[in-house]
Amino acid sequence: MHVSQIVGDQRNNKLVWRLIIAIFAFTRNHAKSSENNNEYFTSITGLEALMNTEQTLLIDLKDYVIKAKQQINLLEKEISKIAREHDLASQNLESYLANPVNAYKLIKRLFVDWEVYEEHIAEVINFFKLMDERRKNFQFPQLEDFDESAIALVRLQQTYQLTVPEIAAGKLNGIKYGYDMSWTDCLVLGRQLFHMQAYNQTKFWLQESVKRLPQEPDRLELFPSDFLQEPTEYLIRLGDADTALQLYKIIAKHKEDGRGSFKIKEMIQSSEILPNAAIDNENTWERPYHKTAEFNVYQKICRGEVTKPAREQRDLRCFYVYKNNEFSRLAPFKVEDLNLDPEVKIFHDILSDETIEIIKELASPHLVRSTVFSRQQDKVATHNYRISKQTWLKYDSHPSLLRMLRDLHDITGLDVKCSETLQVANYGLGGHYEPHVDFFPLSDVEQGGATAFPFLKLGVKPLKGSVLFWYNLHRSLHGDFRTRHGACPVLKGSKWIGNVWTHEGGQELIRPCALHQDHEISLPYEIVK
Repeated sequence: MHVSQIVGDQRNNKLVWRLIIAIFAFTRNHAKSSENNNEYFTSITGLEALMNTEQTLLIDLKDYVIKAKQQINLLEKEISKIAREHDLASQNLESYLANPVNAYKLIKRLFVDWEVYEEHIAEVINFFKLMDERRKNFQFPQLEDFDESAIALVRLQQTYQLTVPEIAAGKLNGIKYGYDMSWTDCLVLGRQLFHMQAYNQTKFWLQESVKRLPQEPDRLELFPSDFLQEPTEYLIRLGDADTALQLYKIIAKHKEDGRGSFKIKEMIQSSEILPNAAIDNENTWERPYHKTAEFNVYQKICRGEVTKPAREQRDLRCFYVYKNNEFSRLAPFKVEDLNLDPEVKIFHDILSDETIEIIKELASPHLVRSTVFSRQQDKVATHNYRISKQTWLKYDSHPSLLRMLRDLHDITGLDVKCSETLQVANYGLGGHYEPHVDFFPLSDVEQGGATAFPFLKLGVKPLKGSVLFWYNLHRSLHGDFRTRHGACPVLKGSKWIGNVWTHEGGQELIRPCALHQDHEISLPYEIVK
């Protein structure tokens, strides 16, 4: 659970004190999701819709192949029969046609049989019509989904320092998931990254494609020559003529009909080498914040390279809480200290699996792209440094949500009647939320997805059913910038979260102000460095 942070009030643009409680939901969801706004890459529920589309197309294609084989077998028999007639006619054409039976069969074939053959061949056209209907009625990714999925892979590669061969082999942090990427997967990704000006990554992915191409040479016949000619030129422009020549030789060997031929020497001589192509220059999706020390620490925390020293952990405790409800003496809440100043805690085993499923079922049909409020533009907008979908649920929409809110009061002592409606979010492909002064929570995922506090040197891994809690305001109601945090990219798994904001109103006697200002300690963290 998280507690207070500085949040720009979108209604009046004022800074208000909010208690932030992040409830950790978890990994896989099978609930149906409404995807009217597309942007499938922003949530796992959206990607599930695309998987259902491909499943339908796969069934269609299998059915077509079976029927096509049947048609081909029939047509091959007919071809053999006609060929025999032509072989017989070639011996003496006049004698063959003088036979009235042969003459009748010839006319009958051209008048009747060839129309039948055309009907069989028309099955191919019917398949294309079916595909057109599927595209109208089923969910397909758009260009933004395609580009953002490529950016997500690079983001994961950079954050967790994964190598291209590792990712291409289906390995994430040394664990093998699924099948390898094909040479065409790597090639297409390299082409995408080139157009995004991510030149250094482009080179590695094209090199991996060329390395894998000999394993699947037959697939070369599926693609036109320019599909391979462009990457060859990219390699030359990136200063890797050796790999470009290697790719050219493979094309020349397997495209014996000349469809893959182009003049490699002229290409090498005429192509202009890109300046600074060998260095990791800024990508089109990067922003100045990515060059800061804070972001560097954030990434290190995500990788588990930065942790609190032992001397800062020795006073942390695990204990039970039952003071706010007599019933909780029989079943006290389990609390774990993560940081003492500012206060950050985890409340364990708050949400049951049943409650989590209810929350996901209620939220899934209403998920929309998460936005970020811009004070400069005074409006909300989507950004690729926040990849998720979200919705809001009223607590009275289900008894389980009211019970959850009651438990939050019992464990924190706060007056939760001042809370905003429950925010539920599902992270997408490489889903993340870079450090910000608002918050973001956790949930069970196989790898990645932790909440990182750069200034506290603290990374909190997702824990299903638990609540991460902290105050983002001092008692003086000034913002505590030390609680700035980010959601690490999800490397493997589906991250669901629930967030509860409780306003400062009504908390005066529960967390009263001190007799002195207590916010000076966090002022050095206000400006990003």
